[in-house]
Amino acid sequence: MISEHLFDFMHKQNGIGLAAPQVGMSQRVFVMLVHGVRRACFNPEVLQQSDVLADFDEGCLSFPGDQCTIVRPDWVEVRYQDHQGTAHTETLVGLQARCFQHELDHLDGVTMWDRYKEQNANKS
Repeated sequence: MISEHLFDFMHKQNGIGLAAPQVGMSQRVFVMLVHGVRRACFNPEVLQQSDVLADFDEGCLSFPGDQCTIVRPDWVEVRYQDHQGTAHTETLVGLQARCFQHELDHLDGVTMWDRYKEQNANKS
């Protein structure tokens, strides 16, 4: 099962999230384990997001040892399917929201460095 493969790889790398494209799989799925809550998110999407933004130093298994400060909404309302096809809608806050957004970026071909450059393009 793809989600178990992703969880295994993520655990071995001491990560909290991993998207299928990071390991060469062309599928819209990622896994995350934040605050003891394990999620496999198939076809994820953000439905709503906070107007309150928070910055945080993010790392990424695609760039071992690198970190950069990314600004993201503090909470997001999301929808996804689990590995059995059951739909879930929930509101994620703080690190869970950040991880979801980071991994969703991977599914859209956006890395943390892309996001960093976008957010800092006009700064001198």
